[in-house]
Amino acid sequence: MARDIYTEPEGFDLDTLRNLGPLAKLAGAWEGQGVDTHPVADGTKDEPFRERAVFEPIDPQTNGPQLLYGLRYHIHINKLDERLTFHDQVGYWLWEPATKILLQTLTIPRGQIAMAMGTAEPDARRFTVRATLGSPVAGIVSATFLNENFRTVEYSLTLTVNDDGTFAYEQDTVLQVAGRPQPFHHVDRNLLRRTAGPRPNPVVLGD
Repeated sequence: MARDIYTEPEGFDLDTLRNLGPLAKLAGAWEGQGVDTHPVADGTKDEPFRERAVFEPIDPQTNGPQLLYGLRYHIHINKLDERLTFHDQVGYWLWEPATKILLQTLTIPRGQIAMAMGTAEPDARRFTVRATLGSPVAGIVSATFLNENFRTVEYSLTLTVNDDGTFAYEQDTVLQVAGRPQPFHHVDRNLLRRTAGPRPNPVVLGD
């Protein structure tokens, strides 16, 4: 008999904040100043930036028997000397307690989406997710201009939660840039401090 892929679990905890595993300490709002290393016409440029990140607990999600807890997030970045948005990103961080799988989905308004995957213990303070061009489960899709000129072939993000309540990340987006024989490592680093605590997910709040 085929396994049951339709029946949803019963009696699970509706409080997302209690079930986020390694993602629990991210819930809330954060700010920090980091550095972006990106390609330019004559080589490479290091660009300092200021960042605001908000992680909001969502209600538990089910795919038949699969149970996921997660955070909806929004990242907004500006250069230090400009009001114009430098980078905007939305998506979800998801945690599956049964398998210890982490998922990060991301969308940016330049014509690109991706889903990265990793694993971590529930109490992990450091974890990594990765995506690769062409993967059916942790892949990257870019619109025509980016695919032809700044093709993303790999993506990895390592996040570290520190004892002082901050968290740091290093993001490496490997690009195949038109006209350059070698892949380019587009790297972002930052250290963020919490500016606001989390609110419970909607079902717990009664929204």
